[in-house]
Amino acid sequence: MANDKNGNYIKGTKKELPEDWVTYGFCYAVFPSKEQQPRLERSFGCERKVYNEYVAGLYEYLESIEYTGGRISYKVPNYTTITNKFDFLDKSNDSFVYNDAKMRFTAAIKKYNEQYAKKPIQFKKSIRYKIKNEGYIPNVRDIKGLPKFHSKKQGKLSYTTNQTNGNISVVKNENDNGYLLRIPKFQDGIAIHLHRELPVGGVVKKATIRREGTKYLVSLSVDFPFKSEKPIEQINPEKVIGLDYSQSELYVDSNGEAAEYPRYHKIIEKRQRRLNKSLARKKNAASLGSEGKIIYSNNYKKTLSEYQDVMKKAKNQRKDFLHKASNQKTNDYDAIVVEDLDLSNLAQCLSLGKKLHDNGFGMYRNMLTYKALKKGKHFIIADKFFPSSKLCSECGGKNKHLKLSDRVFLCPHCGLKKHRDHNAALNLKQYGIGLLGQKLTA
Repeated sequence: MANDKNGNYIKGTKKELPEDWVTYGFCYAVFPSKEQQPRLERSFGCERKVYNEYVAGLYEYLESIEYTGGRISYKVPNYTTITNKFDFLDKSNDSFVYNDAKMRFTAAIKKYNEQYAKKPIQFKKSIRYKIKNEGYIPNVRDIKGLPKFHSKKQGKLSYTTNQTNGNISVVKNENDNGYLLRIPKFQDGIAIHLHRELPVGGVVKKATIRREGTKYLVSLSVDFPFKSEKPIEQINPEKVIGLDYSQSELYVDSNGEAAEYPRYHKIIEKRQRRLNKSLARKKNAASLGSEGKIIYSNNYKKTLSEYQDVMKKAKNQRKDFLHKASNQKTNDYDAIVVEDLDLSNLAQCLSLGKKLHDNGFGMYRNMLTYKALKKGKHFIIADKFFPSSKLCSECGGKNKHLKLSDRVFLCPHCGLKKHRDHNAALNLKQYGIGLLGQKLTA
């Protein structure tokens, strides 16, 4: 409960939003000055250091109790126990930088307890290979799902700061027609490109600053009054559509149309491989410092930034495509039906995982969920055991011998011949129509 019996807010719990209020995220590009950039980079590094100290402490604890699986009951210490050990973790940074590391670490343990604690211990794929072929003896660091150390090169360069007494705001820049983002330790303001206005009457609750490649972004979490459309009560069956997942096309709908996803990662794959080789050569040629650490050259850092920019472009193109595709479907149809796929298991398959990560079907499904809710549309996820691919969309007969490699569905009962994904999408549409029941109208 967020409030006690007297209606007073209990510190440390999430406040409940007023009725007809929602929380949305708004992402903008920011342009820190040359003086501000090192301060942001320092904050990213300090957040990473605190997080890694938490991970190291967890590993020591698990080794001390000789952890053999099950739920982890680890009392996460206050971040001051870490910041007091290092002089550079001082008050020149926003205190939320350190608190954010603690929150992320706590969330990582919670995720492990929810997804892995009830199962026998699993080891990472590379570790399983070493155990089988090299006789390697695994330790707690090799357990799949546990929080892992964040890398400076591959980790997330970001931190989150929370609203306290109006210390996060977007204000007009008096020197020009632009805007400034004010956050703790940056009250002079960071230039921000406000390509769309924030909601009127909204309250900025927190800001996440991050760097992707050479560009800086901020995600603002805003509470604001918003009244969603009432769910549509009478639905024409023609306004119901089924979407069947397709590896190459993203989806095929019940009208027989494919999304024609461009596969953006495939487009940049050759360039990515070239940049990876270049980074490997520069790393092998790098010299070692007095402590045995690699001293990366400026050319290495420049190539790394180029690599990050290439990957970020593909990511942004994918998100743009998925936003437009989900907007179109939620605008044109009153009910959308998709299958309940275990995407995490599919991603483990060598022949399917690469395309799955490329097309972002899980992200697309999330977009459909909140956009349908906002517009008063119905979003239906078929039961996990509904055999949409093996059922005939004409007679309802079942083809028990259908394989994943069979791209054409042949019904052994009525002789129907149809593209496998189109047939599955039609079955999903019929499933949705059956669930909607009395809400349908001619």
